[in-house]
Amino acid sequence: MPKYIELTEDETWAIDLMVRHTYAESGSVIGQGLLLKVMNLILEFDDRRGTPTSPVALPMAVTEEECWALDHQVRCDLTINNKNVGRGLLVKVFRTLTAFANERDATSGVAWLDDLTARLPGNDGGEPRNGHDGPGSSGRPSGGNRLDGSHDHPGDSDDGASPPLPRSK
Repeated sequence: MPKYIELTEDETWAIDLMVRHTYAESGSVIGQGLLLKVMNLILEFDDRRGTPTSPVALPMAVTEEECWALDHQVRCDLTINNKNVGRGLLVKVFRTLTAFANERDATSGVAWLDDLTARLPGNDGGEPRNGHDGPGSSGRPSGGNRLDGSHDHPGDSDDGASPPLPRSK
């Protein structure tokens, strides 16, 4: 799923200057599609220059692969029209790459939690693990073993009440 980066006219020219149409990553030519997007933005900036609707920045949809291409080919000290645009452009790219990574981590994290939930005793539709009858009313497996591996002590009860006080002799 693509994400959007707001680019100024100088940043679009910087991408046009730095990215080559032949740039390929993993056998896939990324540069040509990226430059077509940039060319459209440049034309939009040019068409609207001097009008009341002249934009300061325009959005451009980018894929993660295109962001890595920008990271690889844009220098942080790049100057266009006597303005340092490289650093600002790269910060936008870094934020977008981080968003892609966070999205991927969140998705894999949910899958991991689903897998852990499926492994809990009684969730597989078969026999609970380790011969336990499944969780009791307290959420602990019956049979004297706690989830943390310790054993019930005399006086422990599953009703949540405190154990009885020791009697004096």
